[in-house]
Amino acid sequence: MNERLTWIAKLFSCGLVTLGAAGHAQADGAKPDFASSGTLKVCTAGDFPPMQYYKNPGDTNLVGFEIDVIDAIAKRWGAKAEFVVGDFKGLLPSLDSSRCDLVASGIMITPARLEKYDGVPYFASHVVLLVPKSDVNSKTPEDMNGKVVAIEAGTTYEKTMADLNAKFVKDGKAEAVVQTYPSASGVIEQILVGRAGGTITQDTTAAFRLLQMPGRMRIAYTYDESVTYGIYMRKSVNDRRLVKEAIESLQASGEMKTLLVKWGLPETSTDVAHD
Repeated sequence: MNERLTWIAKLFSCGLVTLGAAGHAQADGAKPDFASSGTLKVCTAGDFPPMQYYKNPGDTNLVGFEIDVIDAIAKRWGAKAEFVVGDFKGLLPSLDSSRCDLVASGIMITPARLEKYDGVPYFASHVVLLVPKSDVNSKTPEDMNGKVVAIEAGTTYEKTMADLNAKFVKDGKAEAVVQTYPSASGVIEQILVGRAGGTITQDTTAAFRLLQMPGRMRIAYTYDESVTYGIYMRKSVNDRRLVKEAIESLQASGEMKTLLVKWGLPETSTDVAHD
């Protein structure tokens, strides 16, 4: 009798294991309805290196960290990503017209946007101080007193420098000489030719410049405050859950970290809550 009960228990146990495995496989195979056709349409501006951009003039295929992330998500769903490039301000409205299924374009997660769309945070970006590689002494923004700092005109970094100069005045130190330029590339050029001692920029921009010109500059300081980029979609509890699970799977497997290293981004950039 005991042997028979033991055999039945083993059989029942194996059945549960099999059912559990089948259930797990089914969960892994789950995908949003919009990816069921085998094509995942994703709207992006395509102009934010190293997140998404064209490597060379005339290229038709986008490259970048965010492109790789979307490709990995599409692969998980048994689909192929198709990128629809458009003006940044028109990306979210493209969800309304079903021009695309997702928006991934270095786009910040904000309460106002979440009122109309679902979004999954997955990347935290920080402001950094970028200086010449030869400058081994500058370690904080306070080390910029009396130096020329090149800033892209019209950005929030102008206020960052204004606040820093106000602190210098209060502390009785020489202010930084702030020079503005119309483009990020113009700012970088000033550092490379020695006309500026550094710049305030985003870590994503810094990562791209360091990839382009290795050994020429370095990140001297990273500010604590961050902004969070995410992937947006039309309102759907189930679709949001599946996007969240796909991102968490990439994070848990280590694939996300591998992509961060590939694109020279901080390895902690994707260590964010996805809720």
